[in-house]
Amino acid sequence: MLISVIGMIYLAGLAVLDVRNRELSVKILLLGTLVALTCGAYHVVEGLVIWEDLLLGAVPGMVLLSLAGITKGAGIGDGIVLLQMNFFLLLDKVIVSFGISLLSMGLFSLLILLTKKGSKDTRLPYLPFLWVGCLGAICLQG
Repeated sequence: MLISVIGMIYLAGLAVLDVRNRELSVKILLLGTLVALTCGAYHVVEGLVIWEDLLLGAVPGMVLLSLAGITKGAGIGDGIVLLQMNFFLLLDKVIVSFGISLLSMGLFSLLILLTKKGSKDTRLPYLPFLWVGCLGAICLQG
């Protein structure tokens, strides 16, 4: 549970930076990657997960990174953070988190369009929605 809390605090800080600056610091992402890999190693050493599950949990992050490369619309930093969250939350929670984040972002986008506060070209930061998704996954799955 402590590792999940560390991940959520880290993600909350990144979400604030994403909203304010629309970009993430490479130094912060590198430090976060080191911490995430350490947490992943801890999970494996303690027998809480096998390394194959860590690789499988990387799929949502790889999907987001692929979309960033193909469309130039999604941020590469968002994909990196989603990859990192796999090591904090593990396979089941990261997949649920990804789903909740996409659903909540879609609903928020629909709300913005219906209230005419934005257009189809309005860009939203993803990390606040990922934070909501991670929180939802933790609450739903314990």
